[in-house]
Amino acid sequence: MGITIKDVAKRADTSITTVSRLMNKSGYVSKEAKKRIDKAIKDLDYKPNVMAQGLINKSLSMKTVGILIPDMQNLFYPAILTGLEDELERHGYSIFLCITNRGQDMEKKYIDTLLGKNVDAIIFAAACARENSADYLVELSEKVPALLINDYIIGSDICSVMADEVGGAYKAVTYLLGLGHTKIGFINGNADRTTYRQKQEGYEKALAVNEIKPNNKYLMRETPNEQGGYKGAKKFLALSDPPTAIFAASDQMAIGVIRAVLEVGYSIPEDFSLIGFSNIPLAAEVYPQLTTIDQFPYKTGKLVGEMVMKMINKEDLTQRRILIEPKLLIRKTCRELK
Repeated sequence: MGITIKDVAKRADTSITTVSRLMNKSGYVSKEAKKRIDKAIKDLDYKPNVMAQGLINKSLSMKTVGILIPDMQNLFYPAILTGLEDELERHGYSIFLCITNRGQDMEKKYIDTLLGKNVDAIIFAAACARENSADYLVELSEKVPALLINDYIIGSDICSVMADEVGGAYKAVTYLLGLGHTKIGFINGNADRTTYRQKQEGYEKALAVNEIKPNNKYLMRETPNEQGGYKGAKKFLALSDPPTAIFAASDQMAIGVIRAVLEVGYSIPEDFSLIGFSNIPLAAEVYPQLTTIDQFPYKTGKLVGEMVMKMINKEDLTQRRILIEPKLLIRKTCRELK
């Protein structure tokens, strides 16, 4: 481990604060103390860390933004990051990326780390907080610009950018209903997450408008990745009366559905229609190409970058919650039911 400011303070027989004041020229230091500190720095061959000096001096912006991501296996997030980085780079800002593994304790730990690094703003992609445990995010937003992606906290003033996921799910299910499917299976994630709660709301709304009562056997809750989609589809296939169409809460879940269906000798869309949600780049590359709801991940990242720069520059925000209208992309995984 290299020589630290603590080592310098100990050798100079003074406090770390005094050494910091001298190095940052931020306050009075006596001639005697300065002489001892200069000698200690020379004796120890101490090389000040420029970033550390910047963090000590809170008035110095490091032109960095922290972003917390639940996991990088979800390919929706890399697409968002690309848009965000492209926008921030135009303003000379860079990103501190933190992976929370969907844990609130890890999220709080990274918040402390980012505050210690004096970031100019903190962005949360699918924050771990719920309405009854979001106080720490509300308090954080009073200290540093904070913004939520694909989430919002009811009753708070925290900025957010997200797709209209209720509307997107409604479009997906309405499209399947228009193709003649009435037995529509839904593979969703954990309902305590805003994104999955809203997709279920859209799913149920589309059924209700068409006077179809939701059937619990056609609703599966799984991990929002390929394996979760695979497991949910396997459960549908084991039913004596399986659905004729499947709506997956993410494109990656939908890719898992394709594997499960092909594995037992069926095909898509001949035997089962399938629609995903997100429009990750891979959705257009799988076979058959996935019909999905485009929630514009790259555009989302760009909008987040634009909004966070306005917050950093203390510009007036005419809109604190941006809701992106999703679009149905019809490809090759759905067919009309004869």
